[in-house]
Amino acid sequence: MKKITCVIWISFALIWGGCEGFLDAKPEKSLVIPDSLDEFQALLDAEPRSMNSMTKMGFLSSDELVLANPLVNLLTLEERASYLWEGDYYTPDDAGVDWAFSYRKIFYANLVIEGVRDYKPMNETEKERARQLDAAARFYRAFAHFSLATQFMGPYDPSNPDMPGIPVRKAADLNATSPLLTAKEVFDFIREDLEVARTILSPKPDIPTRASAWAAEALLSRVCLYMQDYESAFIHAGNALKIANELLDYNTLNKSLRNIFPRFNLEVIHHAHMFSGRFTSNNQMYVNPDLYAMYDANDLRKTLLFSASPVAGRMNCFGRYTGEFLLYGGLATDEVVLDRAEAAARIGNDAQALADLNYLLENRYRIGDFVPYTDLKGKNLIKKIAEERRKELVFRGIRWLDLRRYNQDPEMAVTLDRKYNGLENKLEPGSARYTFPIPPRELRLNEML
Repeated sequence: MKKITCVIWISFALIWGGCEGFLDAKPEKSLVIPDSLDEFQALLDAEPRSMNSMTKMGFLSSDELVLANPLVNLLTLEERASYLWEGDYYTPDDAGVDWAFSYRKIFYANLVIEGVRDYKPMNETEKERARQLDAAARFYRAFAHFSLATQFMGPYDPSNPDMPGIPVRKAADLNATSPLLTAKEVFDFIREDLEVARTILSPKPDIPTRASAWAAEALLSRVCLYMQDYESAFIHAGNALKIANELLDYNTLNKSLRNIFPRFNLEVIHHAHMFSGRFTSNNQMYVNPDLYAMYDANDLRKTLLFSASPVAGRMNCFGRYTGEFLLYGGLATDEVVLDRAEAAARIGNDAQALADLNYLLENRYRIGDFVPYTDLKGKNLIKKIAEERRKELVFRGIRWLDLRRYNQDPEMAVTLDRKYNGLENKLEPGSARYTFPIPPRELRLNEML
């Protein structure tokens, strides 16, 4: 690692904020280059500084939520334009929250990758720990690049792999500029990082905010499903479920608790939350009535995920896997079960798809009230799984990924509708609004974009 470059980058990191420990040191200590395994771990453990935070613009643009007009007026430009699918996303010098903080995560990951590459282990224990840190950093780098790819480049189309992608940051170099890669190049890089992570990391993490082979397999499942590589999605979802596949039995949860779901409940594979905003805990953020109407009376999700808002006829989503007010943005077993179910149905393995679908739902309905599905197949089975994805993975940002994918199928495409101040906006399948603009500051600073 070049000392001058690292000094500049660490100073830069201090401006943005860092994790507890050496990144919180006073400015005169900023010339201390991270060079111990504990310091590299501290970089990856910067959970309060976005290492476990996820993008929010896609969630705001989805059809899961309805915001009251007074709340829309409180949103930032980025949030408002995302929600309404129109208007200015940024001020002229704006770096963009989703863009800048995701690349900051990549910066931290690259610091660790380069740091452990140059580290001289004193024994075999340190050598193995360095390998684990490198693999963990690659997981975080892949997750951040994927989050950016699902917002700032067009929906992935397997028939058009050369479509424009996003800049991929492969090194912690302040002076380097990154060109736009093709979509295939971006996703090849993401998958390469995750392949390293899944083969080196321990099966399960010490704590759910850290990376693991379980998390890498689960993320590969999400990535491959998004890419419509259903055979690979089936394999990686299966690999993740071999490590652990237990689901919460919603019959055992206590509805009287303020936070029904513990912060690190047994379904949490990798804990993360969405970037927050004024909408995050505001009771004027309602569940889309069309979505709420999809749950039948015996579905426990109807009462455990939602509660009546102060406005008659409106519902709030209060059941969140973060165990607090923040919206969940991580990886969880229920998502992986549904990943494998859909991938299985897509490749013609209806028996496995039905088994996974029934396994999920028997843990979501009142005891004795769920009748397992036996006769669904083909397209009808895929549509049913898609419906359950919408109902199960609510307010987690997954719906945005699914909309981008389903809209490429005329039978599953959806036109979204938004009403605000007497005006009505629509988001049609294939609209350019499914791709968010790169912030102007990045365009100004990176001449290769």
